[in-house]
Amino acid sequence: MMQRLATFAMAARWRAVLTATLSAAAALVFPPLTSPLNYLGGAVIGLVSLRLGAREGAGVLVAGVALLAVLGLATGGLAAALAVATLMLWLPVWLAALLLRTSQALGLTLRTIGTAGVVLVMLAHLWLGDPQAWWLPRLNEVLKPVIEGQGIDVSSYVSELARWMTGLLGAAVVLSVVLSLLLARAWQAGLYNPGGFGTEFRQLALGRGAALAGLVLVALAALSPAGAMQAFAADAVPTLLVLYVVQGLAIVHALVERYQARRGWLVALYVLLLFAAPQMMPLVALVGWSDTWIDLRRRAGRP
Repeated sequence: MMQRLATFAMAARWRAVLTATLSAAAALVFPPLTSPLNYLGGAVIGLVSLRLGAREGAGVLVAGVALLAVLGLATGGLAAALAVATLMLWLPVWLAALLLRTSQALGLTLRTIGTAGVVLVMLAHLWLGDPQAWWLPRLNEVLKPVIEGQGIDVSSYVSELARWMTGLLGAAVVLSVVLSLLLARAWQAGLYNPGGFGTEFRQLALGRGAALAGLVLVALAALSPAGAMQAFAADAVPTLLVLYVVQGLAIVHALVERYQARRGWLVALYVLLLFAAPQMMPLVALVGWSDTWIDLRRRAGRP
């Protein structure tokens, strides 16, 4: 079904615009599906850009944002907010797709996305000064009416959430761009180079520079005295966690392919990631980070 959707979107520009726009609009109507549908819309932008280049990708992006603005205006006067929110999701995917199209290097592209995420977190700290203090009244305003009647210590809960909000938001943006780009790349391979994405993904490597940068950030977050530097490092770590979860998954896929293991192992891993993310993501990320130094795929024999 997903491949049929990609085929439909690539048949004409208006179909790509329609697919991306309806995905983004449906994300607002069906909140539980918000994230997957947003990834889907971004993947359409990525697919068109990967296959047809910057101009065609930009054409679909601009037309889709404009159509969403019209829909927002017609349904509640939220045209500007809807257009800006969609542009913030789609523009990074468009840029990442162009980098991947030019470089043909998935590792370089993901490193660039991760670097942009860390820079975004840094800018938030520079602009806001104390992000936790900035988030606290806003979260109180939104969440206090919802949770104060449920026997939860509102002040403690909101304060803790405000502490992590900047890092979680940075990681969410990076995750959105990465997943949309990977889906776009998988669609491109399915349509024009069957089997190509699997090979490319299983060979993904972020490199030692990224691994060292991640080690420095973790050390700063864990060992620095409380202050601006420690707060920034703590908020940047979730962004790198996303990247190394992806590399860890690439390694697991490579090992399953190498040893011809049952696909049920992969299904079980993804189910655990879905339902036990706080416990599983650090473990998978550690596998990805460790591979930089011990090269599990080479030891096993690359597929």
